[in-house]
Amino acid sequence: MAKKKQKKPLLSPGMKMGMIALLIPVAITVYVLAFFAWKELQTFPIFEKLAQQKAIEEIQQHFDMNIPEQYIPVYVAAEEKYGVPWTLLAAHHRIETRFSSMKSLVSPAGAVGHMQVRP
Repeated sequence: MAKKKQKKPLLSPGMKMGMIALLIPVAITVYVLAFFAWKELQTFPIFEKLAQQKAIEEIQQHFDMNIPEQYIPVYVAAEEKYGVPWTLLAAHHRIETRFSSMKSLVSPAGAVGHMQVRP
């Protein structure tokens, strides 16, 4: 009977360890570069718009009536300027005039406007 030839491994154990030692830093570098590239991509207008849309949808889930999207930037600007939480402003606007959907924006008590402020 003929002896079976043992196959010689393609890579020696030392070569395998060298490859692993080389590939780990390469993998880490690729991961870090992908992370920073993704952060940079998120600043593109299309991604900002998608993130803003998602945030609005999450906020709308907490209200029984959808907040009109055109008012949200106004509420946020007022929050930044006056320190009043924008959600409180939205809730006040909803209670007083149902987001300005009422026919008359003048109450019987004399309050006027979208937020029903008394003159």
